[in-house]
Formats: sequence, C-alpha cells, structure tokens
Amino acid sequence: MASIGQRDVGTLFVELLTDTLRARAHNAKVEGQAATNPTLTQPVRHFVHVQSFAEWGVVSDEQRIVDHINEDPYVYQIRKSLEQLMNDVEHTLHRGSANTGTSDIADVRQFAGLINIFSNQTGIATYTSSSGTTFTEEVLVDLLQVFRDQSLDVSPTQAYVNSFLKRTISEFSTRVTRNVDAADAMQKLMIERHTSDFGDLDILYTEDQLIAASKTTEGNSICFLDPSLFKIGWARRPMVEALSRDGLRDRYQMNAQATLLFQNEKGGGGGEGFVSYINQA
Repeated sequence: MASIGQRDVGTLFVELLTDTLRARAHNAKVEGQAATNPTLTQPVRHFVHVQSFAEWGVVSDEQRIVDHINEDPYVYQIRKSLEQLMNDVEHTLHRGSANTGTSDIADVRQFAGLINIFSNQTGIATYTSSSGTTFTEEVLVDLLQVFRDQSLDVSPTQAYVNSFLKRTISEFSTRVTRNVDAADAMQKLMIERHTSDFGDLDILYTEDQLIAASKTTEGNSICFLDPSLFKIGWARRPMVEALSRDGLRDRYQMNAQATLLFQNEKGGGGGEGFVSYINQA
C-alpha cells in the first residue's frame, strides 16, 4: 500500500477513461498536402466498485479492570483490528475479484485486484497464464520485453512476488557482483533491484501473490507495475467508532471503503502458474 499513491473518491461506482495512441508510422506527407478529417477515436470507459471493509470488537469489564502488562485490552483490540482490516485491503489489492453485489450476503460489492485486472485484459496481452513454466531470469526478462514489443507506453518499475519467487530472483547469477569482506564471515543472497535492457525493477516481497504448495510445484505468480498509473481510492478512510455499551462490556466497530484506481489497465502485467527455481545446481 505504500508503493502507490492514494486519493479520495466521492462515489461507490467510479468511472475511468483510458485511451491509447495509434500505431507508430512513417507519417510522410507531400508538400502542400491539404488537410484531411481523420476518424477520431474516443476513450474507453471503465469502472471500478468501492468495497466496504469492516471489523467489530467487544471487551468485557473484567478484561479492562484486571491489571495487564500491556496496554488497555480495549485499545489493544482496536489496534489489532486495524492491522487486520489493512491486511485485508492489501490482500484485495492483489487478489480481489470484481463483483457488482446483489442482495445475497455472499455476493457483496468487491473491486478487482492486480491479478484480476491483468489476467482479464483484452487486446494487447501483458499477462501470461503459464502451466508449469520454470521461472528463470530469461522468463523474467521475456515478460518485461512484452511491454516494449507491443508498443505500450508503460515502463514497470516494481515487481510483486511471493517468497518462492523472491528466493528464485535472489539466486539469479547473471553479472551479479557481491563484494563481501571475508573477515566478516557473511554471505549475502539477496537481490532487491534487477536491471535489464528494459529498465530498473524493484523486487518487492508480498504475502498476497499466488503461491505454490511447494518450491517444486506450479502455482506462483508475479505482477509488474508502473506505480504512476495506479492509486488506492478511499471513499472512507479507516475509522473507529465506539458503540453503546451492551451489558457489562464495551464495543467498537471499524470501517473503511476502498478501491483500486488505474489510469490504464495495461499499466502492469506478469504471469501465474510458474514453478520456482531454487537451488537447482
């Protein structure tokens, strides 16, 4: 959530306009050519839903009266609920699946996360559904090359990966220089930034990308992102309200309403279904 911008939105149904440039051409004209009336194309209209997140809590009088090593249990539970709520927002930013919402409680309004947005692109494809492809440095660069070969004005600078792919990338050995003083008795096995023909890429670990059952099975995902094209939209930033006392206990509720905004749905990509490549000596 700290990697992309944030802004407020004033509706639960947010419409977005995206547009693309025509294909590159020679565009050579004869001297004195008359003006022509080209066929103008209109922006494409997209929309996102604002999802409601909530937490509730209750603390008995006995819990608050008894001395504690830590803080007041009521305050502690509020802090814990806030962490849980923000974890859920973060999880949805990666894995959320768009849903319009109906009267069925199991079918409430939801917004689409990165994996859902990228894997459902139409036209130009920058997201690969792999079936057991081993994730190597060549595969990583191949995925980045797609943005240039398909003439997208997008330069991903961030890659979100799970623990297996983070370890895989840290074991890439092409032109890696690790200078370590032998006297320190220290071995470094970590790559936080990858540089290729297609720019610098920050490698960011997250718990919320798809992860395989083991390091030798398929099911891992990676998402590339141009963070300048995405924002978290808040209809209501996280807020806490004390509810009326219910018997011999204090109650509270916490609510936030958020969505993922994008200037271009092709502002990122990646793939899923990969097998990690760890200690394959």
